[in-house]
Parts: sequence; structure tokens; C-alpha cells
Amino acid sequence: MLIDSQKETEKFVMDRLGAPLLCFLIAVSAIGPLTLNGVLPATSAVMTELATRYEVAQLVLTVFLVANLVSQLVLGPAADRYGRRPVMLFSLSVFVVGSLICASANSIEWLLAGRFVQGVGGAVCVFLPRTIVRDIYEQGRAASVIGYMTTAMMVAPLFGPALGGWITDHASWRLMYAGLACLGILLLLAGWRYQPETLVSLRSKPSTAPGTSFFASSGLLLRDPGFVACGCMLAGSVGVYYGFLSGAPYLAMESRGLSATDYGRWFGMVAIGYLCGNLAAGKLSERLGVQKMIFMGFLPFLAGVALFWILLPLHHPVALFMPMMLAAFSNGMSLPSMFTVAMSIRPELSASASGLAGSLQTAFGVVLSIAIGYLLPMGDYWLFVLLTLSASISVVGLGLTIRLTRRQQISVARH
Repeated sequence: MLIDSQKETEKFVMDRLGAPLLCFLIAVSAIGPLTLNGVLPATSAVMTELATRYEVAQLVLTVFLVANLVSQLVLGPAADRYGRRPVMLFSLSVFVVGSLICASANSIEWLLAGRFVQGVGGAVCVFLPRTIVRDIYEQGRAASVIGYMTTAMMVAPLFGPALGGWITDHASWRLMYAGLACLGILLLLAGWRYQPETLVSLRSKPSTAPGTSFFASSGLLLRDPGFVACGCMLAGSVGVYYGFLSGAPYLAMESRGLSATDYGRWFGMVAIGYLCGNLAAGKLSERLGVQKMIFMGFLPFLAGVALFWILLPLHHPVALFMPMMLAAFSNGMSLPSMFTVAMSIRPELSASASGLAGSLQTAFGVVLSIAIGYLLPMGDYWLFVLLTLSASISVVGLGLTIRLTRRQQISVARH
């Protein structure tokens, strides 16, 4: 059943499914980063068991991101057209199949194929929970709820790499993928029970509404300067994180001699930074507004990127993880507001906007991960060169946002 207004949506959810639905959305959001970075400490083990090179083994990240990119572009408009619930259940089913393929892979080709299928299904974890929150709440409150929701789900990336490293060192990397399949099955059952249809019905016949196809919705959004500015900020900010995920295991384990378990423990600093940023977003977004949260979030982001270069001569894990901790704090603080703004530009296309914004950041992450895979063996500094490039694109997006905001203020003052 489609709910006819945002007020009715919020009342329906809060009265009947508030806590169970929120827990379900947190779990769905958590399995995304767990799937993304929980398996990365196994890179060296995969290289050994499947007899492959680093630049091929690290494609488990790249292939997953490519699948996420393509899937978000398709599933976003599908969620606007057919509803949130069917897209959620379909995607979780695909995720389970992909996880099982990875767990049983006997070659690097099968592992990468499984990661692609897993990424197609896992895309729903990236964009749909925040879309459902935006269905329920107004802009400021939505950014706050997304911040709190992300805070709760950060348990997964906080312990995921450590758990993945421990499983790899003491059992097998395959067990991590088998565990993800089991989690996917549990989420599928929970979604069937607790996921309502929260799509706000702005049209009498959503399935035939104009502008809900992939090309139409993407075209409308990409022609909007505000969405383009948000896209640049998101791509550059999250690109730093994806680039770090791609290069950090190599620097930590191959160049600095850390074990998979040690890498997972040190990565906890990054997760803690993101967690603290999410807490700040939850407490401050509704009071300060999304624009101020975005601007404030850039200060620790730029400080973290600068610290990478300052600590470059220091061959200690803290030189690698401390700067990323600052950048992660920035992302946790500002990303909920960035996504909320992107989804608010055209509310009738909120899922499309969430999916397209996610695809833009993922696309840039894919390019970075491929470049890092080939350039990093030539020198450690290449990681920091590419992370700085990513940060520069985010700064361009911030500049566009400031310019558009000033134009709007001048226009309002004249009228």
C-alpha cells in the first residue's frame, strides 16, 4: 500500500513499525561496509591460495564497487517507480547468491564473479535505507536520523576488518563470505516481515509516471547545478575513503609488515573517527542545518589530507591511520547532510537521487582503486597523490555549493 503524504508516512512508521524498522535499516546499512572492507585483510591470503598477483587480488574491491555503481543507477529509479519494498527484497536475495559464490570460489575469476553479484545486491545497502528515512522525515530531521542510524551501524566497520583478519589468520577467508551469506538470509527474512512501503505517492499511477526511468531521472538531476555540486563533494570525499581501502592493506601488510589481524585493529581508528562524526551529525544537523554541517565537516577533512603528507616519512601505522581517522570524522559529520540535500533537490526522485549520488562516488572510487592497484607498487607516495586529487574534487564541489548558496541569497534579497 502506498502512503499518500509524508506526515502519514511518519505516523504509520512510528506507530506500527518504528523500532523494528529502524533496527532493520541499521542492519542493512551495516552489511554494506562490512561486505566492502571486512574481506580486505584477506587480500594476501587470496593471493597465496588462488595464485594471483596483488593488482588482480585487489580487484575484489574494484569489482564490488563497479557492481554497486551499475546497480544503484538501475535500482534507484526502480525504487521510485515500483516502490522501496520489492527493490529491497530482490536485492537482498541477489546479495545472498553472490556471497555463496564467493565462499565456494576455486579460482580468482569465480571470486571476482561472486563479488560482482554480491555488489549488485549489496547496492541496496548503500542508498535505500537513507531514502526510506527521507521518505519519513523532513530535511533537517532526516539528516539527524541518518547520522544516528549510521552511528549505530558503524559497529560493523569498527569490528569488521578485525574480525575478517582474525578469521583469515585462524580459519579461512571463505568463512567470511559464508557468514555474509547467512547475514543476508536473516536480513531477507526480516525485510519480508518489517519493511513497509514508504514511497510517498505523488502520482495516481507511479508505474506510468514520467521521469522515473533511468535516463529521464538521471538527466533531470544531472542538469541541476545543486545536484552536480553535491555529486562532486560526495565523489571527492568518499573517494578518499575508497582509495584508502584500496591501498592501505598493501602499505600496511606488504610495506610495513603488519599481519591481517593487526591491520584490522589499526583500521578501528578509521571506524572510530567515522563513528564520532556520525554522532556529531546526529546531535547537530537538525539544530545547525545541513549547509553549516557540510561546511564545518570540511575542516577536519582537509586537515587529514594534509597530515598524510606531513607524516609520509614516518613508517609507522599511525602515519597511515591517524590522517584517515580525521578524514573519516569529516565524512561521518558531513555525508548525511550531503545526501539529504541531494535527495531534497527533487523529492519525487529521492531514491533516484540517492542512487545516482552513490553511483557518482562509487565511480570515482573505482577509478581510484584501479589507479592505486597499478601505481602503488611503484612507490608508497602514489596513494597520497591520488587521495589529494580526490580531495581537490570535493573542494571544487564545495566551491560550487558556496556560489549557488550566495546566488540564492541574493535572489531572495531582491524579491
